[in-house]
This record gives sequence, structure tokens and C-alpha cells, in this order.
Amino acid sequence: MTGSSSGDHLGQGLVHKACVPISCEVIDSFPSGSGYISIQSDNEEVLHAIMMLEDAPRENPDDSSTEGQEIQRLETKINLMFELLAGLYRNELELPAPVDIALRSDAVEWQASESNLTRDTLVRLKLYLSNKYPKPVVLHGRITSSEDTTCVVFDDAVSERCRDWIDKYIFRHHRRAVAMAKRESSTEV
Repeated sequence: MTGSSSGDHLGQGLVHKACVPISCEVIDSFPSGSGYISIQSDNEEVLHAIMMLEDAPRENPDDSSTEGQEIQRLETKINLMFELLAGLYRNELELPAPVDIALRSDAVEWQASESNLTRDTLVRLKLYLSNKYPKPVVLHGRITSSEDTTCVVFDDAVSERCRDWIDKYIFRHHRRAVAMAKRESSTEV
């Protein structure tokens, strides 16, 4: 679910709300140099893969042809095999417990359960944004609140390119939520 705002900490803007596995680890400092570049590159790859997997199949006006039907059957088989493989992989992983989050390209917010997270603590987050692709997006940031909710602001610890990918991810989910709402309202009439 995507909304237009969330809480006082995230301010105004497009926000993606979901229940996803998340882990939070206190760190001494943000990665720098080649470590920083490697993490940002990995995040871009993970977000790109998630967006590819979530792509809705495009309707082809030529699907009535035997070639079009055969391509659709192959895509269905590949998707099924990929989902089975991802399911096996997820079973081997020990994912953290899912929690409700609100995600923007510059921050993430969730209900606090960790007692060691105080204001200005540096953290490494691992967000598992897709069931189909159980690889985390690794984000570094600073705690800006620590009462009932925890908000982590990314500042310069997340690259601009990675933030752009997060924005694309959020916008895609927002578009889908709007389209589903329109479909639901048109079927109710």
C-alpha cells in the first residue's frame, strides 16, 4: 500500500507502506570508499531485479498467434520455476520477522522494538522488499526518533542513484494501488 504521507518523521511525499522482513544493526560508522560503492551497486542490482520480477506481462495484440501463445506458455513456466526456486531459497534463509514499514527514498520508519536504538545511532538496515527475490536492500542511516516508532534517515549514506531506484519502486507500487482502487470502484458501480 502506498500513501501520500506518513507520520511526523517522514513528512510529506510518496510513501510505500508494506509488511516486510527487516533487520537493524548498530554500526560505528558508515561504509566509505570501495565498500560504499559496492553496497550501492548491489542495492541498485537488487532493486532492478525486483522491478523486473514484478513487471506485469504486457498484453500483446498478436497473442492469438501460435507463436504468441507459445511465448506466453514459456514465460509462465519460467515464472513458475523461478517462484519454486525462490521458495526453496527462502526456506534455507533465516529471514527476520516482518514488520510494517513506511519507506521513502530518504528514510524508513517502523514500530520500535529494539531498546538499543537511540537518537543519532548509526545503523545498517536490511530490507527484504520482495518475496520473489529474497535478497535484501542494505541501507545505512541515522536514527532520528526512538519512542514508539523508529525512523532512520539515510542522508549521504545512500547514493542518489540508489534513491532514484527506491523512488521508482515506490512510484510503481503507488501506480498499482491507484489502478486497483479504480478497478474496485468501477466494479462496485
